[in-house]
Amino acid sequence: MLTTLTRGFILYFVIMLAIRLMGKRQIGEMQPTELVVTILISEIAAIPLDSNDIPLINSILTVLLLACLSIITSVLTLHIPKFRTFFDGHPAIVINNGKLDQQKMKDLRLTVQDLMSSARQQGVFDISRVQYAIVETNGSVSIIQKSEYTPVSAKDADIKVPEEALQHLIICDGKLIKPALDEANLDRKKLDDYLKKEKVQIEQIMLLTYGGGKFSEVIRKDKK
Repeated sequence: MLTTLTRGFILYFVIMLAIRLMGKRQIGEMQPTELVVTILISEIAAIPLDSNDIPLINSILTVLLLACLSIITSVLTLHIPKFRTFFDGHPAIVINNGKLDQQKMKDLRLTVQDLMSSARQQGVFDISRVQYAIVETNGSVSIIQKSEYTPVSAKDADIKVPEEALQHLIICDGKLIKPALDEANLDRKKLDDYLKKEKVQIEQIMLLTYGGGKFSEVIRKDKK
């Protein structure tokens, strides 16, 4: 039992390292090559956990090899268009200028229900309002509405709207996030003065952000 737990502990950190090397991606945003590597890594990692007779180093080296191959593939697709086409393919337009391309949808094995589901997730509940729908290489669908249904922006209405400042998470669940102080260019004394003014301790705060030279409203932790 101890051997299995130790092997699992080591594999966990090796796989975490491999995933970090591959870069941050959500599963739905992965390209085919990245998804294949992720599946293979999970399968390879399970083998030494099922049998302690299999050398752990074999799985570790294989996982790291797959991570390296993923990185090499990403570099090749970045600099060589032919590799990008081979590994990732091309986006496909399934609604072009308001017209549904049924043949393209058959080729992609994409149903109308799938298309409508993707449209609803982007706030479009009527497919007739769509000007273009593009199936991206990672399988997600990008929707562009017809101009008459496009929401009016502040620029269109000639309205000047103040720029939103980036909010940095300073205190979370009663813990001070020290790196955020430098990122937000926030002096610790200024934070302490603000907390003193609000008559609250760090341990009592659930959420506090800072951006644009000012703090957000303090959200206190519920009293137990």
